[in-house]
Order: sequence, then C-alpha cells, then structure tokens
Amino acid sequence: MEHHESLPSTSDRLRTLAMEGVPAFTVVIADEQTGGRGRGGRSWHSPRNAGLWMSILLDAPAGGGPGVVPLLVGVLAARAVESVAGVRVGLKWPNDLVIRSRPGGPTLGKLGGVLAEAVRTPDGPRIIVGVGVNLRRPPSLPADAAGAAFLEEAAGRSIAAGDLAEALLGELRTHANPPPAVLEGAVREAWGERDVLEGRRVAPDLALEGLALGVGADGCLRVRDDRGAVHEVRAGSVRIVGEGPAAIYSAEG
Repeated sequence: MEHHESLPSTSDRLRTLAMEGVPAFTVVIADEQTGGRGRGGRSWHSPRNAGLWMSILLDAPAGGGPGVVPLLVGVLAARAVESVAGVRVGLKWPNDLVIRSRPGGPTLGKLGGVLAEAVRTPDGPRIIVGVGVNLRRPPSLPADAAGAAFLEEAAGRSIAAGDLAEALLGELRTHANPPPAVLEGAVREAWGERDVLEGRRVAPDLALEGLALGVGADGCLRVRDDRGAVHEVRAGSVRIVGEGPAAIYSAEG
C-alpha cells in the first residue's frame, strides 16, 4: 500500500505502478487529490483530510473490461461504510453511493462514487478502481458539489479513513478475487436492497423515460417505457422525473 499526502490522482499513480508489474490488490491512498476525476471526465473534489481517496488494482473479469466491477465495488463500498459507520447506504446506478444528508432528513446526498478503468499491464488486463467517500465537510465546497453528503455528519462521530479503507479492502479480497463477470447471488441481492432508482420514474437520457426495474445481471439499468417495452441502459446519466434540482437524483450519475 502506498500512502501520499497529496497526488494529482490515486488512479493515475496506480496506473504507473500497474505498468511496472505490481500485483492485484495494490492500493494507493492520498490525503488529497488535486486532479481527482469521476465518471465521464468530471472533476472529483478531493480536499485534504476530508475523505477517503483510494484506488485499488484488481484482476480483470472475463472479457478484460470493467464489466460489472463498478456496481460490484459500489455494493462492497456500501457494506464497508455500513460496517464502520453504522449508516445505511443507498446505491444509484451506475456508480454513486448516497445517504440521507442529515439523520432522518428527506433528501439523499451523494456520499461517494466508484470509477473503474481497464489497463493492460505486462501481466495481462487489470482494472483500476478508484473510490472516493466524503468523510467530513471541508471549509468550502465548489458549486457542483452542493448535493454532497458527509459520513461523519450522518454518523454523528469521527470516522477514520484508514478504518474504512481496511474494511473495503477486506470486502474486495473476499468478493472480487477475481471480480465476477456478472452480478448474481448475494451481491445482486445486496444491490437490489440498496437500489434508490428501482420503482421510480426515471429519465436515463433525452430519448427515454419510464419506470426503473432494477439492474440486470450484466449491470445494465432496466427501464420500462410507457408502451411496455423494456430497455437496457448501459451508459449515460439518470435522473428521477419530477425531482427538483437540489435532489441528488437529478445530478448526473
């Protein structure tokens, strides 16, 4: 495990290490990321000592690409948070962790996210998984982070980044060694228990609107339109129809 006070990106550092032939489950953690990123190239606000900013190298599932790894790691990260902080975590397809912005409050806020990227190393295909979890509120937030939630506020106590990292790594060693090619069994059931979209009217893109039916075994979001046809959404952004702009659901996934 490498620990840094500051890095542009833990995933970029891990990519360099992967090309040098480090083994699966090599971990890079930083107290601060100056160039952290989320899905679609969006920036990820990673201020010093405000969260867990962590990347893990995994073997690739069958096929070599990320596949269902982002959803799998979302489940495992949710379980790690719950075990360490005692706070129930929801999952928003495809890669967001959400919690109540305040205990008992009506609004869900984005606690964290998962980004999985394929890399071809001298030892074959691997997956770099970046995980970001907001632990405590920094002195200032950028405008695009207004929907963020913070674990210590929800838990009502201090949470150590190292404890959360250890719990997540334990989950990964148990359930992602190597990662499965499909979601099935207890992992798929765990996603369904935490799915904040299923049963809601959603708009995954400009051309489709309908009822979210949950995720398929291959990680797609299943949506039934008003004509009864079921669509399998594999990429893009999702919002819940009718939710206001302050709701986490209206942010891009």
